[in-house]
Amino acid sequence: MGTRITQSMLYRMSLANLDRTRGQLARTQEQASSGLRINRPSDDPLGAGTALTLRAATDAVEQLLRNGSAARARVAALDDALASTSDLVIRARELAVQGANSPVGDSTAEIAREIESLFGALVANANTRYGGGYIFAGYAAEAAPFTTAGAFSDAPPTAPTVSFVGDSGEIQVGIEEGQTVRVTLDGRRVFQGDADGDGNPDAGRVDLFQVFGDLRNALVAGDETAIGAALPELDTALRQLGTERTAAGGVLSQLDAAEQRLANQEVRLASRLSEVQDADLARVVSDLVRQETALQAGLSAMGRLMPPNLLDFLA
Repeated sequence: MGTRITQSMLYRMSLANLDRTRGQLARTQEQASSGLRINRPSDDPLGAGTALTLRAATDAVEQLLRNGSAARARVAALDDALASTSDLVIRARELAVQGANSPVGDSTAEIAREIESLFGALVANANTRYGGGYIFAGYAAEAAPFTTAGAFSDAPPTAPTVSFVGDSGEIQVGIEEGQTVRVTLDGRRVFQGDADGDGNPDAGRVDLFQVFGDLRNALVAGDETAIGAALPELDTALRQLGTERTAAGGVLSQLDAAEQRLANQEVRLASRLSEVQDADLARVVSDLVRQETALQAGLSAMGRLMPPNLLDFLA
């Protein structure tokens, strides 16, 4: 015996089919407007979890790229300061040679005045600021790391003394997972050749302030021996600065390599994320047309099930 299909059953079945078609159409319209296959976790729980993981990985890569960019700017500022300081030393050496070959008198006094100017520029370089902090001050970056005491005097010849009041901390920045680079330099090591902090230059290094001051005093005093003695000291200063510049260049090379690897990683993550969450727009448009047609057909069929009313009889 077959099941009897009542009119009310037909209504409920038709309404259920219409609701289902409307729901499918709404989801397809959402995919078409957003361009995404997954708009909420219920669309594809596994895919949504994968997309979440990929987005977190992308955020981490973008943060590392920002770290690298900031580190590059800071190391470039260090390198600029070192390059400028090397220029000062080269100029001081030129003046020392000139002073050693000039008769004592007005000429050496004039050269001494220029050395005084270079001394001031040297202190300014040692107190270089970048991004609101002093880049040779270590962790104590809020205060100038080098302070001067005294003034230039000709009788007797004296020069200001320079003291380091920063610390030897060197800031590290993460540029890749498990990899950091140094973005500051120990100013005491760079400018005073004193890496161990015992108050004296280490072997093979010099105190640049002391060398400049001694050269100036030798020029004022007309001490040819002391003027000549400044030349090897200035050569040592150039090698000292060259060593620090090489280290800075090595950091910049590390940053270049890391940036390239991160950029490649970012592209791969974006591609994988697109595969997981993006909608196939050609298929979405096709589904949209098909579902709209199905909805129209369902509405038409539903209209045929409606019983005639009084207006139908009067028409």
